[in-house]
Amino acid sequence: MQSKQEKLIEQLNQFAVMMMHINMIYNMQLMQEYDLSFTHLNSLFYIHRAGCTNIHCLAEHLGVTKAAVSQMIDRLVDSGLISRQEAPMDRRTKLICLSETGESLVQKAFLARQKWVPNLAASLTESQQEQACQIFETVNEKLRQIQKGLNPEISRNNPC
Repeated sequence: MQSKQEKLIEQLNQFAVMMMHINMIYNMQLMQEYDLSFTHLNSLFYIHRAGCTNIHCLAEHLGVTKAAVSQMIDRLVDSGLISRQEAPMDRRTKLICLSETGESLVQKAFLARQKWVPNLAASLTESQQEQACQIFETVNEKLRQIQKGLNPEISRNNPC
């Protein structure tokens, strides 16, 4: 017989898998619509979070060489999704930033991944909605704590 904690772990795992699957479907639709690879979309999300970045940091984030990132950046620049700019403190360094079109695409991706949320909320009774709000407030706070501990961009030892 499963303990309460084991049942909760099973339910949380099912929830996480379903959320990831739904989000991946929406990401795949967006990638097909804009002819992007997963690496392209991942890069756009990273640049969005960073504000702007450089080739070194993006290569480190993706786990690929600077040469590979450089080629990918060329394609995203040609697509009008990002721009290269001189870094204010070091003109030899190029900053990679989202263009208005790139920012618009990232926002579209965020909105697309949230399409299913109102349908789920509407399918719950008023009592279930109240219970869900109470539970998710706690769960979201715990997830923020976990995320902060896992996020390499927050690490003081990481210059990126």
